[in-house]
Amino acid sequence: MSAPCALFILGHAGTGKSVLTTRFIQRQLQQQRTWCVLDKDTVGEYWTGPFLEAFGQDPNDRDSPFFKEKIRDLQYKSTLLIGKEQLELGLNVVFPGPWSRELASGALFSAQALGLPANTSLRHVWLDLPHPVRKARIIQRADPRDHWKLQNWEAYIQSLKKPPAVEQGKIPVLDASASPDALLNTLETLLQNPPGNLTPRDTVMQKT
Repeated sequence: MSAPCALFILGHAGTGKSVLTTRFIQRQLQQQRTWCVLDKDTVGEYWTGPFLEAFGQDPNDRDSPFFKEKIRDLQYKSTLLIGKEQLELGLNVVFPGPWSRELASGALFSAQALGLPANTSLRHVWLDLPHPVRKARIIQRADPRDHWKLQNWEAYIQSLKKPPAVEQGKIPVLDASASPDALLNTLETLLQNPPGNLTPRDTVMQKT
C-alpha cells in the first residue's frame, strides 16, 4: 500500500470489533507494520461522562436521544480529526466502531467527506453475529455503558438493521464467529485488494 490506509472495522455492539482490532494490530506488529488505533469510545471517554452529568444525564448513557443529539457526533468528529493527523504523517489507522450515520450518508466511502487526506485508501469490513451470541458477549463484558441495551434488549435489537451499504454488498460482511486467523487473513487480503476483487475463497464471508 503506497497511500496511508484507513481501515474501518464496523458492526453492532458485541460483534467483536475491539477484539479483532487488537489481534490485527498484534499481527501487524509481528510483521513490522505500524498502525494507529482510534476507537471513538476511547477518544471521547474522558469527557463524555462529565458532559452528560453536567446536563443531569446518566454518565453511562450511550443510547438516549440526548446522547445521540448532543454527544455522538462530537466523539466521531474528534476521532476523525486525530486520524487525519496520523494519516497525514503516513501512518495507517484502524477505526473500530459502528459509524452508522457516516455509513447511511455515504461519507464513509469518501476521504474528503470524512475530512481525511485525499490520498487515503479506505477499507471497510462489517462484523456480524446472531443476536443471542451478541447478548451473551455484552453480558460477559459487564460494561455499565451497556445497561440500557440489556434492560431494553428487544426494543434495542428491533431498532438495529444492517446499513444499506452492507445490504447492497458494498462492504464485506464477515462471520465474526470464524477463527481469529481466518478473520485476520481476510483483513490482510482486503488491504491488498480493492473490495470488488475479493472472492468467497479470500474471505470468511457470512452466509446468507
